[in-house]
Amino acid sequence: MQTDDPAVAEIVEFISGEVGVDSSLLTPETPVSELGISSLDLIETIFKLESRFGIEIPNDGPLNGNDVTVGTLVAHVAELLAAQKAKLA
Repeated sequence: MQTDDPAVAEIVEFISGEVGVDSSLLTPETPVSELGISSLDLIETIFKLESRFGIEIPNDGPLNGNDVTVGTLVAHVAELLAAQKAKLA
């Protein structure tokens, strides 16, 4: 997954490092389960994303469920980062 948005690129690189998969292999349509991320691993990854980026990811949002894709995860974190940035501006 390539992007011109530095925040999205940083999120993708972070996820890539967490799952041990080259970032070039991550596509928006890739289910996180195909990366070896179980539902419990997804929760742990979400906690790490929260810690890394200083955000809070709600439990009842789009990342709740078994059909989460890389694109959903990246987009949701990017939205939260943008909202946080706008709030601080």
